[in-house]
Amino acid sequence: STALYWAATSGRIDLPGLLGTRNHGDLITPPRPIADLGLRTLEGQPFDFAKQKPHWTLLVPVAAHCDATCEKALYLTRQIRAALGKNVGRVQRYLVSRDGPPDAAFQQLLTQHAGVQVLLTDTATFDRYFAGRTPAHTYFVVDPAGWMMMGYSNDHGYQGVITDLKFLLNNAHEDEAGEQP
Repeated sequence: STALYWAATSGRIDLPGLLGTRNHGDLITPPRPIADLGLRTLEGQPFDFAKQKPHWTLLVPVAAHCDATCEKALYLTRQIRAALGKNVGRVQRYLVSRDGPPDAAFQQLLTQHAGVQVLLTDTATFDRYFAGRTPAHTYFVVDPAGWMMMGYSNDHGYQGVITDLKFLLNNAHEDEAGEQP
């Protein structure tokens, strides 16, 4: 067991690849800290994910204008979150915009998405952080510690995403209050 542990942690054996996984999303390997995004609020204040209540997060990268792909990702993440039932308060949604604050049409659309928080980052940081991950993935799961660890496209099955989140929530040992926002 020691040799197997050493081989897996040193990267000599791809244990998940060898044994397979049951997740429906695409694992982000290695996970990425969202602190690397240098996030700001719409008011321009620095946003520190580590200072927020620990929740699982559905992170949606967007532009200042929400196109059809963005609208579908917003709709899907809202429905996925709602389908979690009693666990709805353990999952939050953040939009990360690279082109500045949402335009007027996007702001109007956001009125249908209560509780979603829009965060900003500069275009260069956004492009570097999500390089190779967008547009293939339209939203991501971030763990309560702030690590982006799984990605989904709008083509991933709705039920598969819910199954993944329920598994994560049932096996999470983070300190969450569990209130509904």
